[in-house]
Amino acid sequence: MAASPKAPLARQARLLSQIVKAIRKERNMTGAQVAVGMGVSLRTYQDFEAGRRAFDFNKVRLFAKATRSDAVAILLAIYFNWPDLALLLIDNKMATAFFIVMRDLFTEVGPRLSRVPAGLLVTGFRFIRDEVLKLFARQDASAEDYIERAINETYEAPDDPGDDAPDDDDGKARGR
Repeated sequence: MAASPKAPLARQARLLSQIVKAIRKERNMTGAQVAVGMGVSLRTYQDFEAGRRAFDFNKVRLFAKATRSDAVAILLAIYFNWPDLALLLIDNKMATAFFIVMRDLFTEVGPRLSRVPAGLLVTGFRFIRDEVLKLFARQDASAEDYIERAINETYEAPDDPGDDAPDDDDGKARGR
Protein backbone atom coordinates (compact mmCIF):
# COMPACT_ATOMS: atom_id res chain seq x y z
CA MET A 1 0.00 0.00 0.00
CA ALA A 2 1.38 3.42 -0.96
CA ALA A 3 2.08 5.92 1.77
CA SER A 4 -0.39 8.71 2.29
CA PRO A 5 0.81 12.05 0.86
CA LYS A 6 0.57 13.41 4.39
CA ALA A 7 2.91 10.79 5.80
CA PRO A 8 6.14 12.23 7.22
CA LEU A 9 8.34 10.38 4.72
CA ALA A 10 6.31 11.70 1.78
CA ARG A 11 6.57 15.23 3.19
CA GLN A 12 10.32 14.83 3.63
CA ALA A 13 10.67 13.49 0.08
CA ARG A 14 8.81 16.55 -1.26
CA LEU A 15 11.01 18.84 0.83
CA LEU A 16 14.19 17.12 -0.37
CA SER A 17 12.94 17.44 -3.95
CA GLN A 18 12.30 21.17 -3.45
CA ILE A 19 15.76 21.69 -1.93
CA VAL A 20 17.58 19.66 -4.61
CA LYS A 21 15.86 21.58 -7.42
CA ALA A 22 16.65 24.93 -5.79
CA ILE A 23 20.33 24.06 -5.33
CA ARG A 24 20.66 22.73 -8.87
CA LYS A 25 19.12 25.93 -10.23
CA GLU A 26 21.28 28.10 -7.97
CA ARG A 27 24.34 26.36 -9.39
CA ASN A 28 23.02 26.76 -12.96
CA MET A 29 23.40 23.04 -13.56
CA THR A 30 21.33 20.68 -15.67
CA GLY A 31 20.06 17.38 -14.34
CA ALA A 32 22.50 15.64 -16.67
CA GLN A 33 25.44 17.59 -15.23
CA VAL A 34 24.44 16.72 -11.67
CA ALA A 35 23.93 13.06 -12.60
CA VAL A 36 27.44 12.90 -14.07
CA GLY A 37 28.84 14.62 -10.95
CA MET A 38 27.04 12.11 -8.75
CA GLY A 39 28.11 9.14 -10.88
CA VAL A 40 24.53 7.98 -11.44
CA SER A 41 22.32 7.66 -14.49
CA LEU A 42 20.20 10.60 -15.53
CA ARG A 43 17.06 8.58 -14.76
CA THR A 44 18.32 7.80 -11.24
CA TYR A 45 19.05 11.48 -10.69
CA GLN A 46 15.65 12.52 -12.05
CA ASP A 47 13.94 10.09 -9.66
CA PHE A 48 16.08 11.42 -6.79
CA GLU A 49 15.25 15.05 -7.64
CA ALA A 50 11.55 14.22 -7.95
CA GLY A 51 11.54 12.46 -4.58
CA ARG A 52 10.47 9.15 -6.14
CA ARG A 53 13.19 7.07 -4.49
CA ALA A 54 13.63 6.06 -0.88
CA PHE A 55 15.53 8.63 1.15
CA ASP A 56 19.21 7.88 0.65
CA PHE A 57 21.84 9.68 2.73
CA ASN A 58 24.54 8.60 0.30
CA LYS A 59 22.73 10.25 -2.62
CA VAL A 60 22.43 13.47 -0.60
CA ARG A 61 26.20 13.32 -0.02
CA LEU A 62 26.89 12.64 -3.70
CA PHE A 63 24.52 15.46 -4.70
CA ALA A 64 26.23 17.89 -2.33
CA LYS A 65 29.62 16.96 -3.73
CA ALA A 66 28.41 17.32 -7.34
CA THR A 67 26.83 20.71 -6.67
CA ARG A 68 29.46 22.02 -4.23
CA SER A 69 26.78 22.45 -1.58
CA ASP A 70 26.50 21.44 2.09
CA ALA A 71 25.09 17.94 2.70
CA VAL A 72 24.67 18.57 6.43
CA ALA A 73 22.72 21.76 5.70
CA ILE A 74 20.47 19.83 3.30
CA LEU A 75 19.73 17.25 6.00
CA LEU A 76 19.13 19.94 8.63
CA ALA A 77 16.86 21.80 6.21
CA ILE A 78 14.74 18.67 5.88
CA TYR A 79 14.79 17.86 9.58
CA PHE A 80 13.79 21.38 10.65
CA ASN A 81 11.49 22.00 7.66
CA TRP A 82 13.56 25.05 6.65
CA PRO A 83 14.43 24.60 2.94
CA ASP A 84 16.10 28.01 2.71
CA LEU A 85 18.77 26.82 5.14
CA ALA A 86 20.35 24.66 2.45
CA LEU A 87 20.66 27.71 0.16
CA LEU A 88 21.84 30.00 2.97
CA LEU A 89 24.77 27.69 3.69
CA ILE A 90 25.46 26.57 0.13
CA ASP A 91 28.77 28.41 -0.18
CA ASN A 92 30.13 28.77 3.34
CA LYS A 93 29.35 25.15 4.30
CA MET A 94 28.70 26.28 7.88
CA ALA A 95 26.83 23.13 8.94
CA THR A 96 29.53 20.82 7.64
CA ALA A 97 32.22 23.07 9.14
CA PHE A 98 30.57 22.65 12.55
CA PHE A 99 30.53 18.88 12.11
CA ILE A 100 34.21 18.86 11.13
CA VAL A 101 35.19 20.94 14.17
CA MET A 102 33.19 18.63 16.45
CA ARG A 103 34.80 15.57 14.84
CA ASP A 104 38.27 17.06 15.31
CA LEU A 105 37.49 17.96 18.91
CA PHE A 106 36.30 14.41 19.53
CA THR A 107 39.57 13.14 18.08
CA GLU A 108 41.39 15.23 20.70
CA VAL A 109 39.21 14.63 23.77
CA GLY A 110 37.30 11.44 22.98
CA PRO A 111 34.14 10.58 24.88
CA ARG A 112 34.77 13.43 27.33
CA LEU A 113 33.12 15.60 24.65
CA SER A 114 29.77 14.42 26.05
CA ARG A 115 30.60 16.19 29.33
CA VAL A 116 30.80 19.66 27.75
CA PRO A 117 27.97 21.68 29.32
CA ALA A 118 25.42 23.21 26.95
CA GLY A 119 26.05 26.60 28.60
CA LEU A 120 29.65 26.58 27.35
CA LEU A 121 28.46 25.87 23.83
CA VAL A 122 25.88 28.67 24.04
CA THR A 123 28.61 31.05 25.21
CA GLY A 124 30.79 29.99 22.31
CA PHE A 125 27.97 30.35 19.80
CA ARG A 126 27.16 33.82 21.18
CA PHE A 127 30.79 34.78 20.69
CA ILE A 128 30.60 33.57 17.09
CA ARG A 129 27.31 35.44 16.62
CA ASP A 130 28.91 38.65 17.95
CA GLU A 131 31.89 38.22 15.64
CA VAL A 132 29.58 37.69 12.66
CA LEU A 133 27.65 40.84 13.59
CA LYS A 134 30.93 42.79 13.85
CA LEU A 135 31.99 41.46 10.45
CA PHE A 136 28.74 42.63 8.87
CA ALA A 137 28.98 46.00 10.62
CA ARG A 138 32.49 46.48 9.19
CA GLN A 139 31.32 45.42 5.74
CA ASP A 140 28.28 47.69 5.92
CA ALA A 141 30.36 50.62 7.15
CA SER A 142 32.89 50.03 4.43
CA ALA A 143 30.21 49.89 1.76
CA GLU A 144 28.49 53.00 3.15
CA ASP A 145 31.79 54.85 3.30
CA TYR A 146 32.58 53.86 -0.27
CA ILE A 147 29.16 54.95 -1.54
CA GLU A 148 29.40 58.27 0.31
CA ARG A 149 32.84 59.01 -1.17
CA ALA A 150 31.74 57.88 -4.63
CA ILE A 151 28.65 60.09 -4.52
CA ASN A 152 30.70 63.11 -3.41
CA GLU A 153 33.20 62.54 -6.21
CA THR A 154 30.41 61.99 -8.73
CA TYR A 155 28.66 65.23 -7.81
CA GLU A 156 31.79 67.40 -7.90
CA ALA A 157 31.98 69.85 -10.77
CA PRO A 158 33.88 68.38 -13.71
CA ASP A 159 37.33 69.80 -14.37
CA ASP A 160 37.14 72.33 -17.20
CA PRO A 161 40.57 73.17 -18.64
CA GLY A 162 39.32 76.61 -19.73
CA ASP A 163 38.24 77.40 -16.18
CA ASP A 164 41.76 77.38 -14.68
CA ALA A 165 42.35 81.13 -15.05
CA PRO A 166 41.43 83.14 -11.94
CA ASP A 167 38.63 85.69 -12.31
CA ASP A 168 39.18 89.49 -12.34
CA ASP A 169 37.35 91.71 -9.94
CA ASP A 170 34.70 92.21 -12.59
CA GLY A 171 34.13 88.46 -12.89
CA LYS A 172 35.98 88.05 -16.20
CA ALA A 173 38.83 85.62 -16.54
CA ARG A 174 42.26 87.26 -16.87
CA GLY A 175 44.31 86.75 -19.98
CA ARG A 176 41.41 86.60 -22.39
